[in-house]
Amino acid sequence: MEKLPVNPNCELSGTKYCAMLNMHTCAACTVRDSENKAEIKSDLDLYETLLPEGGIARLFESKECQFCKTPEKGKRRGYAILDMAHPEPKRVQKWLFGKRTARIGTMIPVQMSVCPKCRGRFLLMEYLPMVIPVLVGLVALIVVSMDSVRIPLVDLSMFAPFGAWIVATLLGVFAGKLIANGLERNWRKEMETDVMRHPAINEMLNKGWTPITANSRTKLLFSKSRLAKGLGTGDGEQPAE
Repeated sequence: MEKLPVNPNCELSGTKYCAMLNMHTCAACTVRDSENKAEIKSDLDLYETLLPEGGIARLFESKECQFCKTPEKGKRRGYAILDMAHPEPKRVQKWLFGKRTARIGTMIPVQMSVCPKCRGRFLLMEYLPMVIPVLVGLVALIVVSMDSVRIPLVDLSMFAPFGAWIVATLLGVFAGKLIANGLERNWRKEMETDVMRHPAINEMLNKGWTPITANSRTKLLFSKSRLAKGLGTGDGEQPAE
């Protein structure tokens, strides 16, 4: 990353704190107007202690996939992103009934090199449990709409066709989960199918970090390009000694 020219009007300029914030320009810096730079330094010092050993830049700077377990790892062709939050540093925020401590003090995107094979497998594990029930439901809808199926069902009960469709869709839900779980078990020997088991992520969990990606089986987002601006995105970021 190109080094910013020193700004004489900012005491963070040219320091490790400016590099950690990684805002690229002073105009884009979110703390440039803060009058309490000492507090910002203290917060960033605390943030350093919360990182896993070796920092997190190594996870996206590596040209090898972070999820492959095989001796020959796949080559990086994108990034898997896990948004992580930590309650430190404590923040007090206003709300309807006064003040309270904010649930999130720090939030960063943890970016990890990923190969096309692992990315494809993650996407299958994510979407199969949703795609299969939809396909089964559509096929079942077509089948129960056929006179040869619908008429005998209606003879049993006017609600029988709808019930048959519901049963088929529920079987699709069960099948989707079963297939996804089976694939995950088969792939565990070759890749880390659970990002929470990655050593760096596991260390972060032990230090109080939590994933904040909602409603996701894998908890991962994928991008061809790297996020290169903001806290946690700087090159060669290292924890404090």
